[in-house]
Amino acid sequence: MEEERALCLTRQALARAQCKDPHEFSYVGKKRDNIYIYNSFYGAKYTDFFCKIDDGEITIMSRKKKFRRSVKYYIDENECGIIEYFPASCTKRSVIKCCFPKSEKELKADKEAEFWQRSVPDLLKEDQEKALKALQNRTSKSSETKPEEQ
Repeated sequence: MEEERALCLTRQALARAQCKDPHEFSYVGKKRDNIYIYNSFYGAKYTDFFCKIDDGEITIMSRKKKFRRSVKYYIDENECGIIEYFPASCTKRSVIKCCFPKSEKELKADKEAEFWQRSVPDLLKEDQEKALKALQNRTSKSSETKPEEQ
């Protein structure tokens, strides 16, 4: 799971540094434990980019195009990697978030915790809306006219 998050962070940081979409970078492989290689069309030809991820920093390099950037990131309380990097030349201004995929057990626990944090009037209102919608669906189906067969 750590590797999935590292792959997501490096690809997203590279895409933001190049002001491109992440899907434009193909994962080539791994050079060492913390260096990931991506390939993309850059300038007039395809170029390899090397992304080294360390604690709190991603270094992006390209040998042929002499490109080098350093992008800071941090891990939040939900174990998600967060990148707040906004190059001046890029119009994309959203925060990048890479999280571990949650297990079924974690998803169920989150849903249960969310339920208990909601107020009773909100829960009652939601139940009432569901019941009214179900009732409306039943009455609209029964009032529909069936085409006559000849």
